[in-house]
Amino acid sequence: MTYHDALAQLGILHAHPGGEQLTTWWMDRVSLREHARVLDVGCGNGATACLLAQRWDANVTVLDVRRKMIDHALRLASERNLRLRGVVGSAEAMPFQRESFDAIVSESVLVFTKSHRALREYRRVMEENGVVIAVEMMTLGPVTDAWRREVRNLYGAQYVPDLSGWKRLFHDAGFEVKVLRSGSVSSLPLPVNQQDSTLADPKALLDPQIRAVLQRNAQWMDEHGKEMGYGVFELRCRRT
Repeated sequence: MTYHDALAQLGILHAHPGGEQLTTWWMDRVSLREHARVLDVGCGNGATACLLAQRWDANVTVLDVRRKMIDHALRLASERNLRLRGVVGSAEAMPFQRESFDAIVSESVLVFTKSHRALREYRRVMEENGVVIAVEMMTLGPVTDAWRREVRNLYGAQYVPDLSGWKRLFHDAGFEVKVLRSGSVSSLPLPVNQQDSTLADPKALLDPQIRAVLQRNAQWMDEHGKEMGYGVFELRCRRT
């Protein structure tokens, strides 16, 4: 069982770095028009999508490769009397036409993809004057090949750049980038509490496979969290 399989089974909300507090933080610094067309890529269990719909009365589409994530997101929206459109699909080949969205939200997604492909897709489906908000993990300094292998094996992260690496990736995909915030993951509030009442399925914590995955995550973060950073990026189309 992978880390993301465990998250899907549990229905954990706000499992990205910084959790709901960081999401609320960037939402307070971004302006979207009412009824904006917003795509939440790698939506997880739908918590951010619901906040987007509540705050801006946005027309939110959620995209995730796991059907269970989409199901959780749509159920959460229904419980909150909100409406989301759910689509199962990959960030690297999105089933949308050009300029379909005014804004794209991407919280802890790109490191799990071939990021150059995903970013080209973001650029393709975003309206010319739109915005991307990306919250991503990054390295804070040199790391070993063994460190990268462990991150790949534990989390499925394809590659974790440093800050300059992210800026290059964004620039190469046709974006201007503004760093809204960055720092160490260990300085952020923990996004997941195993006693969290917002779990879609608290009984899943009894599954020994899920408990083993969560234990590995906690141990790794305790040992290596100071080496892992995060960035909150605002991306806009680069003018040629």
